[in-house]
Amino acid sequence: MTNPGDIERVATKIVPYYVVGVVDDEETDAPADGESEETVEPEETPVARRPRPRWVGFIAAALGVATLVLLIIAMIVSAGGDYPTGTLLAQVTIVVSISAAVTAALCLVFGLQRRWAAFGLAVAILANPLVVLNVFRFFEN
Repeated sequence: MTNPGDIERVATKIVPYYVVGVVDDEETDAPADGESEETVEPEETPVARRPRPRWVGFIAAALGVATLVLLIIAMIVSAGGDYPTGTLLAQVTIVVSISAAVTAALCLVFGLQRRWAAFGLAVAILANPLVVLNVFRFFEN
């Protein structure tokens, strides 16, 4: 158990915290009797920022749309009975879908046309033949 004397050993000194007031941009202290204060202001040079490329997000969206178009063409060709060509088109669609997803992910991370990149990523994922196949198998019954 603790002794009542232990409470006396607790530090009770409070360290003061000084708050510095907000200083206005206007000068409040005028120089006295003709004294002039010369303030030397450093030259402010604007920081030159490189413009971000705007076309990268559009490329991601274009690859996503190309994935959708290739998927539709592959399904039409396969439905027509030409299975080797349909399979080849589906494999090309998978490669284009992966490249669209990677490009869109890079655009989203680096902030390059994020809306177009998000659109391209969504279309690339939804039009991927592997995703479509798994969705069809899920709803098979």
